[in-house]
Formats: sequence, structure tokens, C-alpha cells
Amino acid sequence: MKGAWSEEDRRHAAALAATYAAAAALALLAAALFILAFGGSIRVAFATVLQASLGTWGGFAQTLNKFCPLLLGSLAVAFGMRGGHFNIGVDGQIYAGAIGMAAVAFGLEGLNLPWPVFVPLGILGGVLAGAFWGLIPGVLRVRYRVSEIFVTVMLNFVALYLVDYLANGPWNDPLAGDAITVPIPKSAVLPQMLPKSGGHMGPLIALAAAAGIYFMMSRTIIGYEIRAVGDNPTAARFGGININRITLVIMPVCGALSGLAGAIEVSGFHQTLLLGLTGPTGAPNYGAMSILIAVIGRRHPLGVILAAAVFAILMVGSDSLQRSIGLPGSAVFVFQAIIVLTVLYVEARRQLST
Repeated sequence: MKGAWSEEDRRHAAALAATYAAAAALALLAAALFILAFGGSIRVAFATVLQASLGTWGGFAQTLNKFCPLLLGSLAVAFGMRGGHFNIGVDGQIYAGAIGMAAVAFGLEGLNLPWPVFVPLGILGGVLAGAFWGLIPGVLRVRYRVSEIFVTVMLNFVALYLVDYLANGPWNDPLAGDAITVPIPKSAVLPQMLPKSGGHMGPLIALAAAAGIYFMMSRTIIGYEIRAVGDNPTAARFGGININRITLVIMPVCGALSGLAGAIEVSGFHQTLLLGLTGPTGAPNYGAMSILIAVIGRRHPLGVILAAAVFAILMVGSDSLQRSIGLPGSAVFVFQAIIVLTVLYVEARRQLST
């Protein structure tokens, strides 16, 4: 098995760098034209985005907090795609992880555990819940040949309504007046990386998860088998690789990554379980953005890290454009679409020229 940084891989990385540099230049040009069409100032708009997302400690902390679920959700999609599986259930798996974290926090509250024990147990609960949510479509695909696309989409709604029940029912905070649970115990809260600005330790955990996925895919036998199945499942089967076993590895790992994101959102950011954490009913909609980031990042952990960082900056910085130059609040989605389209266009042109 070749190392991840062979001569061929370095040439491929150089070609990708050139592709993304061209795409970035084209995206900036398209975004500038969009801003001009609304009568805004290009300089003010770009400066506003950078200042709001990176120019202050508060903005930087918000960007890091958004980066965490974007990275983990994108890894969950990219990992599945690399093995020929399409995980469209990031939203549901995030909710499952959030439920798992909250269940551990509320279930062990009376034990008065210290945070070095309580926090890892809660996060483990979220990871296991997410892995279970990913195992379901894996088992259905292996046993009944049901497409994981349909199952993961349907499970998004199951998880959403389960959170709705819990947040409005047994775990509801009667003082909140909304679909939100009582706060988790203080000792179950993830430590803060930027205490004064509200930035938690989640991004470091997410980066560690990305490093783990990279190592698994490039340095282990199971990673080689996953890549072989994703590249050519027929050849992989003739080569002696058990496709069903690979499926039962890929889908739970996808769910575990998204479940980790949900656990961190509860433990580090919201410190409670609430409806609207993600998905169509929530402002972030991490599931849809994770698919875009995985595509832009070309299913590689390093590419996903860079793309997730850009999207996090856009999410935080674009909110201030409405005040600075009068752009609508949905401008962030336009910028995201511009980035995706320009990357796909430049990539298509590069492939046609080779």
C-alpha cells in the first residue's frame, strides 16, 4: 500500500492547488459582481466579512464554533463517498448524537462526576448514538439492498421528531417556553478554549477526528479496502474484499462523526438539547452544507478542513452584510453557491484539458 504522499500524490495535490486557486479567483470575481448588483461596496463587504468572522475574539470564537460541526459533518459525508456510500443523514445523526449526550448528562447527573470523567462519557454517548443511527441504513443495505440514501433521509425526520418529543416532553424546561430541555449539568459542559469569547474545545476534537480519518484511509488495510470499494466495487469483490463488511464499517463511522458533532453542540455550545439544532427547521442546516463541503474538499480530510473553514467564515461574516451594505440575510447562501459552482466549473475545465 502506497503512502499518502507519494510522488503521484504530490503532483495530484499540486494540480488541485492550482484548480482551487483559479476557482477562488473566479469566486471572488463572481461575488464582487453580486455585491455590485445590489449597490454595495466590494471593499466594505469583504472587509466586513473578515472583520466579523476573524477580526475580533468574539467573531473568531463564533467561527470556530461553526467550523466544528461543519468539519465533522463533512467528514461524515466525505468518508462515506470515498467508499461508494452516500450519507445524506448528517442532520439526523447530529440529532442522535445530541440526544445521546443529553441522555448521559441527565442520567448520570446525580453521581456528581468531575468534568474529566463526565464530559468524555457524554461525548462517548453521543458518538455511540450517532454510530447506531448510521448502522441502521448500513444493515438495511446489506440485508435488504435498500439504498442508504432513502434510509438516511427518512432517519433525519425520525431524529427530528424524537428531539421534538424529548424537548417538549420529559426533558422540557418549563421556564423556557419553547422546544428546549433543561440545561445539562455544569460538570458535563465541554471546557472553553476561549473562555471570554465563548469558544469551546470542540474544534480541536474535530481536527483530531480528521487526522484519525486521514490515518485510517491512508495507512491501514481497512482504509485501503474502503478506497478500493469506492473506486471499483466489482474489482474489489473479485479481489476478495467483503463489500458487506465494508458497508457495516463505513455507515457507523459516518454516524459516529456526525454524532460527535451533535454531542459537542450540546456539551460545548448550547449546553442543552433543543429543536432547530440543525436541518430544515434550524438556521445552520449543517447536513446540506456538509454535502457541499465534502464535494468541494474532494472527499479528502485536508480539503474538507479548508472548505469547512471557508464556509464557517462565510456563515459568521455574512450575517453582518445586511447591516454594512444592505445585503439580504440569505446572501450567505448565494456566496456558498458561487463557491460550489466555480469549483465545479474549474474542475470540469481541468479534466477536459487533461
